[in-house]
Amino acid sequence: MYDLNELVPVVAMLTRQYTGIESSSVTYEKANQLMEAVLYCIREVEQSGEAVLVSQQQSAMQAYKTGARLVRKKTEELFIFYECHKQEFHAYGNGCLADILQKGIPTFFQYYDEKYDPQNTILTLDYPIFVDLSAYQGIDCVDLYVRNLAEEQRFLAKFGENYVRSVLCAFPEDYEELSENIAGIVFGNIIGHLTAGKKLTEALCNADLQRIYGFYAECEREGKGRFQVRVSESAEAFLLQYYAGMKQLQRYMMTGLTDILTRIETAAAYENLDKVFVV
Repeated sequence: MYDLNELVPVVAMLTRQYTGIESSSVTYEKANQLMEAVLYCIREVEQSGEAVLVSQQQSAMQAYKTGARLVRKKTEELFIFYECHKQEFHAYGNGCLADILQKGIPTFFQYYDEKYDPQNTILTLDYPIFVDLSAYQGIDCVDLYVRNLAEEQRFLAKFGENYVRSVLCAFPEDYEELSENIAGIVFGNIIGHLTAGKKLTEALCNADLQRIYGFYAECEREGKGRFQVRVSESAEAFLLQYYAGMKQLQRYMMTGLTDILTRIETAAAYENLDKVFVV
């Protein structure tokens, strides 16, 4: 939106604030960081739906200041959100999730520099969620991550700790060290029960797996992709019934459904469902 000549005075102003003196002498790396900070804040305005605040007549300085306020507001709101929900967050014995819940997120709030380095995400976010974060940085990335993680926690809480742990304990790999999405494992197992017509409280037996193999073969005869379509309909109906009114949770879980169904479909094709459905 703005050319370099319009941005330089904004960076110069930020540089003076950073050094605390009238001098604008900083390292090349720091100058680049401050330019990125300015651009990040301006993009925040453009992407927030409040771009109307920045008309063609407004300066880059005005756009930057508006964006800086938005960054600060988003950071404050996420901190309040996390503080309100952190007691409800549960790692279910998984070390990767425990690290992000108990150490990672608090570290972000401790070290995040919303003024001079707002584009720095700080965290590696090793625990994977269903949402693609590759296009996001800084508070935008962490905000999206934490809020979707909260929806995942709401999904898991519905089943209780004992059920979640029983599914994870039966998983072929050591779930305590596993760097895989826990909700995806649990949801996949639930889909197995739905497909077999079995209660969640009852373990799947070999006869149930054979029933699913038969269903897969039937879908294949109907046409390629039919298995995923039909199972997806069942999974969506489950979410609509048991998480009625929780639109964001439903959207989040449906986002991860494609990968979950691909894993199930591949296992069905090679008759390895016992490696996917664990309880």
